[in-house]
Amino acid sequence: MNVVKFALLGTAALAAVSVSARADDLSDLKAQIESLNGRIAQLEATPAVPAGYQLMSVSETNTVILPGVEGDKFFGNTGTRIGIMPTADVPASTNVVWTGYVSAAVVYNNDVATPEAIDIMSKAGLNVTGTTDTAVGEVGVSITLLAAVNTAGGLNRGHDGSVGTDGFKGWWKITPELEISGGVFGSLASANHGWDAKCRCYYTNTDGGFGTSAGGDPAQIRLTYSSGPLTFAMAVEDSDEGAINDGNDGFGGAGELGYAGDMFGFTLNAGYWNTPGTGNDWTVNLGANIGLGDLATLSVAGGLGEDQGVGGNSDRYWKLSAFTSFDVSDAVSLELGTGYKNYKGAAFNDSWGIGGGFYYTPVSQLTIGLEATYGSIKNVKDDTSAALVTIYRF
Repeated sequence: MNVVKFALLGTAALAAVSVSARADDLSDLKAQIESLNGRIAQLEATPAVPAGYQLMSVSETNTVILPGVEGDKFFGNTGTRIGIMPTADVPASTNVVWTGYVSAAVVYNNDVATPEAIDIMSKAGLNVTGTTDTAVGEVGVSITLLAAVNTAGGLNRGHDGSVGTDGFKGWWKITPELEISGGVFGSLASANHGWDAKCRCYYTNTDGGFGTSAGGDPAQIRLTYSSGPLTFAMAVEDSDEGAINDGNDGFGGAGELGYAGDMFGFTLNAGYWNTPGTGNDWTVNLGANIGLGDLATLSVAGGLGEDQGVGGNSDRYWKLSAFTSFDVSDAVSLELGTGYKNYKGAAFNDSWGIGGGFYYTPVSQLTIGLEATYGSIKNVKDDTSAALVTIYRF
């Protein structure tokens, strides 16, 4: 009986010791958790970087495309973005996006100037776009540089080592909808639809006189208002900006009204330029873009206007242009286009053209294509061109 009593007492003593030990462990654990919580709170209150320092992020982003600039079609849709952040939890105040390409092609031309000429042509481009959030809204600048080009069509023949610009633009977003901009980035009177505006046409061209652009590539100041699918813009332009005190030759204005929907869009463009001593140039262009399901798009444009020409040989014209593109697969696309331009008088010659291209783009950094055009200027010449194109982007 005494043995049983001692056994029971011993078990009770062990249990009491165990409970006391567990209580001590629990107290220690609570103290450690409280200490850890205090440390976390201290870390959260500490700045991510010392005062006066900034963070930098590098990522892939969509490029900023300047409308009306020929070199844009060579660039890809993405670029490298460098973002500068003042602190860890504040939106980036400065962004720099840069992208570039190198291109080479075997080009065949057969016309009056170069009968059956075969060349290997090349060009390269670099675009840098910077935007900064300021107290009065976003301010941005975009500059495109071209290397190894000449002044005839922007294509390199031989070893021309020149470097020039192919469009530059600065802008201030006064509000998210209202923007004022300036630079050289295409006339606002140029049609945004049709063959000339939409085709890739990397090394073949649509310059047979049936284009839907006017006013050259002028210097300008532009005001743009965009709200949802609607856009309204107006600009003062000068296509002869290099000359000073020359009677305002090439000075004028242009405007645009546009709508961009998911399956349909249109733009109405117009421009008027002063030409002292010979009269004035003007143009009106109307174009539309129509989605044909998920695989194809149709873009058409028409317009009328007046050219002054050399020595004031003024003549009015009307013009039509059409373009369609097909996505054969995710990597393969097909393009077809045509255009016609008719003059009222004999000072200029009617012209028409047709062309197309077949392009393989397995990744955004590489495009290989075959393209060809045929153009005819009445009583002047026929022009046939074809090209095997390679483009390498980064």
